Parts: sequence; structure tokens; C-alpha cells
Amino acid sequence: MYVGGSGSGNYTKIQDAIDNTNEGDTVFVYSGSYDESIMINKSIVVCGEDRNTTFIIGGNTSEIVRIDDTSAEFKRFTVERQYNEFVNGIYISDCWSVHITENTVKSCEYGILITSSESLIVSKNTILDCSYGIVNVIIGNVTITQNTIDGNGEGSGIELQAALFKNYIKRNNITNNSIGINLMFTLFTVVQENNLLENQQQAFFTSSFFSKWQQNYWNRSHLLPKIIPGQFGGMMIHKRIPLINVDWRPAQKPFDIKG
Repeated sequence: MYVGGSGSGNYTKIQDAIDNTNEGDTVFVYSGSYDESIMINKSIVVCGEDRNTTFIIGGNTSEIVRIDDTSAEFKRFTVERQYNEFVNGIYISDCWSVHITENTVKSCEYGILITSSESLIVSKNTILDCSYGIVNVIIGNVTITQNTIDGNGEGSGIELQAALFKNYIKRNNITNNSIGINLMFTLFTVVQENNLLENQQQAFFTSSFFSKWQQNYWNRSHLLPKIIPGQFGGMMIHKRIPLINVDWRPAQKPFDIKG
């Protein structure tokens, strides 16, 4: 199915095309500006022609793109809020095997927010001037890779909360956030080959165990191992006990990461 463009029978609204798809279909969206918020609740592909010229401008809803209770692929869009209000860019809930790739999200509260989902890939996205970049709550087996997150200094660039199984944060550019990478109540997270640049605090963790921090670039060259501060406590445990993790072989120069 096609949205925009000049073809006979093409839809003018992305949501109208989604509503008329069957499982496994592809919705192709031609370049243009689409003033709407969309819901994807089928196992389909929604693909923009070019993320630099295909815009979803959301308004009076809590999220611009919502993917709910399905597996789907969403790619090659710029997602941007229309008004100066609390709006999330891409919200994924109760999903599995979702792939979010090659999108740009601008000026939202949460760039990409994921809850109660598993086996997702979030790759090659650019998140600009959002209060929070990529936040995952109650998730497992999620890979976050080759994203560029340039924040507004308020929240985390990448944050995992209550994350089980093995999750990967690998080869991302994370810049200008309050905390670059924040792990909260997680197990078996691999944090590898990320560029952490100009964040107020490059990384922190709370009650997170069996994490592997490997060869990240920490804003400057480090000849010695890099200490990552953290704590045990929070939630119902009021006492906070300082902990540390270590990146034993930090990178000596930034990685060339293209998303």
C-alpha cells in the first residue's frame, strides 16, 4: 500500500493505510509532511521514502508513533512534535521482534520509549534534543546499536530499567545528556564500543549486576581502566551502598559510528 505521491488510489493518511493492511503487508510512505499520530498494531512494515524528507508531525496525543502488542518494522521517518508540550516520539508496548531503524526523532520528551517487550532491535536512529533518548522498562533481549543521541541535558541518553536476559548497548554515539548510559535493576547487560561525549555524567548504574563494560570511549583517552560509579539500593531498599563497575580497556579514540 502507498501513502502520498501521485499514484491512483494512494492514501493521503498513513493511519488509513495501516488500518486497511493485512498481516505481512508493507505500507510505503512517499516524501512529504503528514500531520497525524499513528498506531501500528499489526505485524507489518511501515517504511518512509527517505527520513530526511518524510515527516510525521504529531500533535495532541501522548505519543506520535505507537506500536502495540505486535511485531513490526518502522523505518526511514522523521518524527517531530508539532506543539510545545509533553509528547513521546516512538512508544513500543507489549511487543516482540520489533525493528526500529533509520529514523530521526526530534524535540520530544522520550525519543523512543519501550515497555514490557522483548527481542527488539533499535538501530541507526538519530535522536535530537529530546529530554530522554532511548528508555527501556521491563524488557529482555534488546539490542540498541549504531544510534546517535544528542540530548538537551535533562535526562538519560540510553536507560534500561528492570531489564532481564541479555541486552546489548553497542556502538552508539551518546552526547549532551544528564547521564549518558543509565542502568537500573538490570542483569547481564553488555555495554560495548560506545562513544560517550560531553554528558554531565557519562554512566551510572543502580542495583545492576553482571554488566560488561567493554572498550567504550569516555570523552577522552584513558590509559588506565575506567571506573563506572553506581550503587546498590533504591525502590524499597532505602539505604544506598556505593558500587563500581570497570571498563578495563577503554578505547583511546572515538569510534567511527555511522547510523
